[in-house]
Amino acid sequence: MNVRSPRALAAVAGLTGTLALATACTGESAGAAATAQATVTAQAATSSPPAPPVGAGSGSGAPASAGGTTPTPGQEPAGARGAREGDVDGDGKADDVTIQPSGVLLARYSGGGSDTVSLSAFGSARVLGAVDADGDGHSEVFVQTDQGAAHSLSTVFRYVDGHLRPVKLDGDQVSLSAGGSTGFIASWTCRPAGVPEAALATASGPSSEPNVYTLAIAYYRFDADRLAQIKASSVGPAALDSLPAERDRITGKPGCGSLNLTE
Repeated sequence: MNVRSPRALAAVAGLTGTLALATACTGESAGAAATAQATVTAQAATSSPPAPPVGAGSGSGAPASAGGTTPTPGQEPAGARGAREGDVDGDGKADDVTIQPSGVLLARYSGGGSDTVSLSAFGSARVLGAVDADGDGHSEVFVQTDQGAAHSLSTVFRYVDGHLRPVKLDGDQVSLSAGGSTGFIASWTCRPAGVPEAALATASGPSSEPNVYTLAIAYYRFDADRLAQIKASSVGPAALDSLPAERDRITGKPGCGSLNLTE
């Protein structure tokens, strides 16, 4: 799926390679940006993102309460991979998704047909990519909606009943916050190894002293075009690099497939 956005956001500073659910903009809007083009089927980033994964540091591979471990990539159950990246409608071919000058999301499907979906953005928006987060055979579309100095915000769209729809949490468009500072950190992964039935895992929390954080961790599944929480726990306070880490069970890495949050 070729992804073209009329404006590219400035690279996020500080901790950026991860996401956590939030419902308000954190950080400043991006400055003016030029026309850019990205490809959903692009290769994964060649360097590890600077931000810690869900659960933070280099611990067990899953939050302590999850009881899971990170599987070896390629050894997940048959069918667990779902759709190829970029395949939104599930026909086995990559689809084309763009942000239009009017600010709407336009999906053109390889087999014919299209969807136009409104989205709320605090600044310029760009399509991050499309990854099947729950293995249902349809890739979810992730769109960055704002970029600040230390945080970025993104949202997600899902193919439901033949059409692309914005995913909501408590009635509002889901807003995903990536990044952190000396006082707060937020992170995200899809297809979490610790809770395989979950589509997304998030972690966020404050710092009580330098490099010491307490994190609230939540796991979610999709219910049509809504997110439903299926598990929650907390870890800490502890040093950031000692907190357990959650990873994408398909790639074995933090984040979600080949999504690149640092452009």
